[in-house]
Formats: sequence, C-alpha cells, structure tokens
Amino acid sequence: MRRTPPSDAGFTLVETLTSIAIIGVVMTALTTFFVSTTATLNKQRGLQMAIRLAHDGVELVKSMPGPSLVTGRSAKDVTAQFGKLKNGQIPGLAGLDVAGLLKAMTPAFDTNLGPLADSVTPVLPIVPEVMKVNNTAFDRQWFVGSCQMPLGSDVCGLLSLPGTLLPFYRVVVAVTWPNDRACKSTGGVCSYVTQTLVSASVADPIFNPLVTVTAPLPDNPGNQTDEVSVPMAKAMTLTATTAYPPLSWTVENLPPGLAYTPAGVITGTPTVAGTYVVRVVVTDKASSNDASFNWTVVPTPTAAPVDQTWDAGSAATYTLPVTGGIAPYTWAATGLPAGLTLNAATGVVSGTSTVSGAAAAATVSVTVTDKNAKKHTASFKWNTKVAVQFPTANTPIALTKGSGYTGNVGAAGGSGGYTWTATNMPPGLTLSASGALTGTVTGSTRYLVTLTVKDSNGVTNSAVVPVNVTTPVATDLRITTPTTAAPDKTGTKGTAIASQASAAAGGTTPYTWTATGLPAGLSINASTGAITGTPTTAGTSTVTLTVTDKVGATSVFMFAWKIT
Repeated sequence: MRRTPPSDAGFTLVETLTSIAIIGVVMTALTTFFVSTTATLNKQRGLQMAIRLAHDGVELVKSMPGPSLVTGRSAKDVTAQFGKLKNGQIPGLAGLDVAGLLKAMTPAFDTNLGPLADSVTPVLPIVPEVMKVNNTAFDRQWFVGSCQMPLGSDVCGLLSLPGTLLPFYRVVVAVTWPNDRACKSTGGVCSYVTQTLVSASVADPIFNPLVTVTAPLPDNPGNQTDEVSVPMAKAMTLTATTAYPPLSWTVENLPPGLAYTPAGVITGTPTVAGTYVVRVVVTDKASSNDASFNWTVVPTPTAAPVDQTWDAGSAATYTLPVTGGIAPYTWAATGLPAGLTLNAATGVVSGTSTVSGAAAAATVSVTVTDKNAKKHTASFKWNTKVAVQFPTANTPIALTKGSGYTGNVGAAGGSGGYTWTATNMPPGLTLSASGALTGTVTGSTRYLVTLTVKDSNGVTNSAVVPVNVTTPVATDLRITTPTTAAPDKTGTKGTAIASQASAAAGGTTPYTWTATGLPAGLSINASTGAITGTPTTAGTSTVTLTVTDKVGATSVFMFAWKIT
C-alpha cells in the first residue's frame, strides 16, 4: 500500500529548482539597479564639481574689467579655438548648440596682437585648464566673443541696427570630465556649460574683492578763528589726497554768514559769535571721507577795566583787561593821573602817581583796537588813597596811665571829607569821627591801635600805631616781659620755638595768663605765662597777652608774631 508523505516533510526537487530560478531573476534585476545607481551617482558627483568650477570661472570674469578679458588672446588662436568648437573636435562639447552660440557672438581677441601672432599670457586661457579633483581630471575652457545689446533690451547678439548699441563680451565657460558609463552618448566625456555677459565699456565700474579702494584723505585745515562782522581774510580752499579724482565737497555746521562751493572753497563774513564744530566731507569717484575742526567766531573787542585804588607815591601797575577781538591789540588812554603811563602794545598802566588832593579821583578813558581795526572805549576811576599824616605808622605814642590826653590825627589826599575810626584803643581813650583823640587812659601796658580814615568817595586807608602806656605808681599791675623796647617775635614753620617767658609786676599775686591771636601750634601756660609749641602755619599774627591778678586787675600787652 502506497504511503502519502506529510505536508511538512520537505521541498520537492521541482520546488527547489523553481525557487533557485526566482532568486536568480531577482538578483539579476538588483545587479542592474545597483550598477545604474552607481553610474548615476558618479555622474551627479562629477556634475556638482563641474558646476562649481564653471561658476567660479564666471565670478572670476565678473571681478575683472571688461576690456581686460581679451588681453593676450591672439586672433589666430581664438579663430582656431572657435573652429574646433564648430567642427565638434572638442570632446564632450560636440553636442553643444554651436550654431546658436556662434550666431550670438563673434570671436573676440586682443587687437594689439598681429593677425598671425601667438597668444601672450592671456588673461583667460585659450587651452583647457586641467584641474584634478578626487582622481578625476576636469577640463575648463573659455570662449570669449563680442555682441551688442540695444539700449533697453536684454538680448545681446550680432546687431547692426540704428540707435544706441551697448558693447558686451559673451564669455562661455565649459567644463568637461571623463565618465564612460554616465556619458556613453558623448564619447564617455560629460560636460557642463554656462555663460555670462560683461560690459566691454572702459567706463563701467567693476567689483573685485582683491582690490582695496583707498578713501580720499582730506587735509585738515586745523582750528580757525574769525571775528563777527569781519570778512574772512582770504578764502579757504579745502584739499585732499585721492587716487580717484575728481573731488566734490560738502561742509556741515559752518558759522552763520559763511558758505561753501562743491569745489571746497569757503568764503563769507561770520555774523554770530560762538564755537562751531565743522565737518567737511570729500567724495571722489570711489568713496568718501571726512574731517572735523573747530571754527571759533569771537565778538568784537570789549575793554573791561575796573576802578583802581593805589597809595600816593607808591609804584603802581595794572593790566587793562579785554574780551573778544583778535590779537594783537593796541591801546590808548586819556585822563591818567600824573606819573602814570600806558604801554600801547601791552595795555599795562605803570608808574608812580604824584597826585594828591581832590584831583586824586581821576576818570580814565581807554580805547582798545584789535588786529581787524575793531575798537571799543571804556572808562574807569583811578583813585589815590588817603594818606594818614599823623601819627606816623609804627612810631609808638607814649601815654601815662591816669593822665588826660588831647590830640588830633590828620590825613591828606583823596577827595576830602575825612571820617575816622579806630580799633584796639587803650581803655579810657576815644577817637571822634573828625579825628580828635581825647580821654584819660586807665589801662596798661602796650596797644596796637588801627586808625582808619575814609574820604567822601569811600576810599579808605589805615595805619597801625603802637601806644605804650606807663604806670607812675609802682604798685600798679603791668607786664614787664615782653618789653616795649623789643616787643615783636619771629619763628619758623615746623620748628619748635624756645619757650617765651611772660612776666608782670605790681598788683596782687598769683597771676593768671591768657593770650589770643597766637600763631597756630603755640599755647600759653596760664600759671607761668610761658609760651611754647611748634608753629604750623606761616603768616603774621597780632597777639594780645593779658595778665590778671588775684583781685581782678588786668594789664594788656599787644605785639606781632611773624612765622616764616
């Protein structure tokens, strides 16, 4: 009895052979697919590089002046190059639309070379440029021809129409490379071709990243000074250094009254005083640059003297002030007191006034003239101080405690009508406004009296007069050290002084000492009266030394202490 094998017992021989056949068919199809894909990828890879090389060539062409594209390309070589293209002798370019290309332009060459001359270092090579990339050799070739474009059109061809025709160069960049599988139809050589138009005019601007355009360099004229209402002494002509003339100028923030031309000439008469920051901008055919400077317009001169007060008989010097105007100045004056003169070039009044009495209050008129002959006149007072005649300054007056005194002080000069005042008067003695000294002195020992006199014009003068008061009674309190014979002291800043003793006689002991007006850094011992310390400040101080006895009686001694 025949057995039937189970369904999963295995493949029969027929099934196995059928499967092998199917697998073979699939593998054959996949092999063809893989081969085709690889060929396509190789072609695309080469095409991408060809496009890059071609467009790099176009950018190079655009960066060059149009007329330079044919430099070095001889008519003989260009004709031969175009002949090979026309006859299909250039591998990979045989299928190019040669007829259409040649109809759109005529071969362009360097007319400076003879008809039978060879090319001489052409800017765009006539023979192929060989560039190897990833083991593939790419040939880049340049074809340069001439064409014309009517104004307002975008078609460049071989035209001979009336009207304006713009000259152009048509540059064809062709890149070829070998690929037996991808480009079988063109003899195993692939190609990519592009073209561009470049103006053949010598006046057209170009872009070239390798060329640095140097901006014009303006010559800064420096700060300027002029005067209101005075025309400029001469026109200012702006200048600049440039490689691309001609130049044109604009000027910003000129002082009112001034104007400029595009040629950079500034003229006019300023009308408003002030300081102006002027900016000049120069432009050549390629770029612009600027410079700035200050232009100061000063007002016309103004003499500004102030009233002067000087001692009669003393040397005087005063420089007349002026604002505005332009130096040098010239001065003139009328009404100067006798003994004084004016330096016309410097404006300095100097000399020794010999005037006294009512004429001492003089009205002086001065006129200043500047470089541009602008003038101004002003007046001021020249006062001669009142001279204190009696008592003589620094000559001590001797008085006695308890004795009455009557006297007068005097003055001369000024305008008369004197009024007197005094400070540090000995107790009991008074000075009237008319200059009468009266009274009975009740204090001791030494006083520095300041007498001040004022005339009817308000001009004042002062004198310091020492007054020595003696005590006729031996028991009266008095200061004996310092002495009236040598009262004043000196010292040096920063150097400790030797202890200065103070002593008194009369009265009832013990004594208490005080001092006001001591130089900074010095102090007094209240019990002994000794003055010690180190002076810290230079100057002259008026010191008032006071001693007080047990019952409250006092005595004063005033003196000067000079620290250098």
